[in-house]
Amino acid sequence: MMPTKGADIPGSGELGTRKGQFANGAGPVVSIFIVAYNSTDFIDECISAVAGACTQHSYEILLVDNGDGSTERLVAERYPDVRIAPSKGNVGFAAGNNLLAEHARANLYLLLNPDMICQPGAIDALVAGTQAHPDAAAWGGVSLGKDGRPDTGNALAVPTLHELFSVAMGKSSIGSGVIAGLEEDAEVDVLMGGLVMIRKSAWDEANGLDERFFLYCEEVDLFYRLRQKGHKLWRICDARGVHDAAHGQSFSPRRQLYRTTGIMEFARHHWSLPAIWLAGLLIWFAAVTRLVAGRLLGWMKPRLRKLAESNVVVAKRPWLWFHGYHPRRGLLPQLENKKVPGL
Repeated sequence: MMPTKGADIPGSGELGTRKGQFANGAGPVVSIFIVAYNSTDFIDECISAVAGACTQHSYEILLVDNGDGSTERLVAERYPDVRIAPSKGNVGFAAGNNLLAEHARANLYLLLNPDMICQPGAIDALVAGTQAHPDAAAWGGVSLGKDGRPDTGNALAVPTLHELFSVAMGKSSIGSGVIAGLEEDAEVDVLMGGLVMIRKSAWDEANGLDERFFLYCEEVDLFYRLRQKGHKLWRICDARGVHDAAHGQSFSPRRQLYRTTGIMEFARHHWSLPAIWLAGLLIWFAAVTRLVAGRLLGWMKPRLRKLAESNVVVAKRPWLWFHGYHPRRGLLPQLENKKVPGL
């Protein structure tokens, strides 16, 4: 049985002075959520960077291991102050963060990817953003590649038929533009879920992340719902983190399949039936054209060959992703019942 809200979980002792001693029993200013999945290769860098990223405010780190348990064991050994929630298995990013929220003690929640390395002062900058823009519900950071340049995570957007049509025609209307405006704070429509601070009251109002999303688009859905309620979102330019560990899987067929499924799950909840079918058709057409182009021209353009490899499952097996994460017809029950070549 899970501990009740506010109860201690392993590693829940008060944090030391480096993390900011809780003054007068007031508790931490920030609760940092890390949902790990077989993250032993990079969790050290993630957690060790937090101290330098948050020097002005008290905080707690809460972690749940959705994987094989190896990350939990490593963190328990090396970081005894991290509060580890008992795992419920591979329940997904949304459910994992919701689980951690049940135990959080701060009024500000920070969602942090296990492969995100916060730069010095990044979390302090987000807290400062809450003071500079107090009417907002969430404040997000800027994701950088290993080379220090903004990565494509900053092109994250709420799915639209216009964007899906642009992708089907060969070029994303969002990703094709140069990422600009990152040198100043800006109000935006959506924030990157790997380094984002959310006010507890807004999280509670939205009932957290929608657990019907297993992977991808869950944070987009949350911010879409908050915007629908009239909340503002701000990107904070000085809150930066290096997100490099997963980039080697950018052309993974599995990653592309889950990303596509996440988009269709978003469409299922927010669009009309005709729009859902049109979205599926546009996604399938885009995948097929990239597969064909890669097979024909990949010998002289390696990127086209990689695009073809990443889209092969989406193009050849649309029934896997079309119903999103539907509990019966969606991706997860289908993967449980059959082996899919290429994954």
